[in-house]
Amino acid sequence: MSMKSVAVTIPTLGASHLLDTLSSLPVGLPLYLRDNRVDNWGVARSWNWGIRQALADGAQYVLVLNDDVQLRGDDFIDRLVSDLDKDGVILVSGRPDHVNPGPSDARLAMSAFLCDERLFREIGPFDEQFFPAYFEDADMLHRIQRSSWRTYLDSEAVFHHWVSSTRNEILGARRTGHSYKVNRERFFKKWGFYPDVNKKKS
Repeated sequence: MSMKSVAVTIPTLGASHLLDTLSSLPVGLPLYLRDNRVDNWGVARSWNWGIRQALADGAQYVLVLNDDVQLRGDDFIDRLVSDLDKDGVILVSGRPDHVNPGPSDARLAMSAFLCDERLFREIGPFDEQFFPAYFEDADMLHRIQRSSWRTYLDSEAVFHHWVSSTRNEILGARRTGHSYKVNRERFFKKWGFYPDVNKKKS
């Protein structure tokens, strides 16, 4: 795989583990860093921006990362690219090292996922009404489940995730309890059920 065909996008609120995330990336990958410290676009809009910009600049694949993850192993990106090339697969992710290996149809770890231009063309962008965070990922995964496409979780593509570190460190991110409840209700109004974020794909 030519690393020039892969770009990385990371929304950040300035959490301390951002440097760990950046240092775990292969040297030379195009990077689209969305700084949300002053003007917070939220998760969905930041992801949409990063994916669109990377694709417009010629990337074939876009790796979307939280600002508090660290990739493990030299083959992490290669594995995800290979997984995305499997028949019928439109979105792939690695596995956080605190999660036991499981089946490839388990719910994706959306703190480190890979997509290409088909995601927005076939499924559409992330719904920016889920603001600033929570359930934008569940919404996307449900839309994929309703389509003829499928997702794939690679248990061997491992990364470390300092879970909730941004929320714990950044004052503005601590005020997300309200958005969790609002966005959970928004999901219900849109789809008619409450998402079980731990549920495996059916």
